[in-house]
Amino acid sequence: MVKFNKFNVTNGTDKAKVYYSLDNRTDGRKCVTIYAKDYGHALGRVIGDSYENNTDTQTDYFDKGAVRLFEGHPLYAAARARAEQNSAEWSAKVAAKDKQRRGYFYKI
Repeated sequence: MVKFNKFNVTNGTDKAKVYYSLDNRTDGRKCVTIYAKDYGHALGRVIGDSYENNTDTQTDYFDKGAVRLFEGHPLYAAARARAEQNSAEWSAKVAAKDKQRRGYFYKI
């Protein structure tokens, strides 16, 4: 069973540090993209059926691999819920920081 946490994805034995992205495709298909943060293939061991790492070691040394989950995939709903939760938390954090900044600059 794959568990989607805020900063990692795990299957109980392997853990991969990740970050999530929602609906970043130009064709408009709903998609959750999970990017690996660490080099190695930990994400591939956790979610092996959708893992991609098309790295050219001479030029793309920064590419660490990704998993793209589309509607209909068995893990899609859980991954989407986690990605939306992360996005909402980030938006709230940015809004609070922005409100704090505006309050600081407009004090009389």
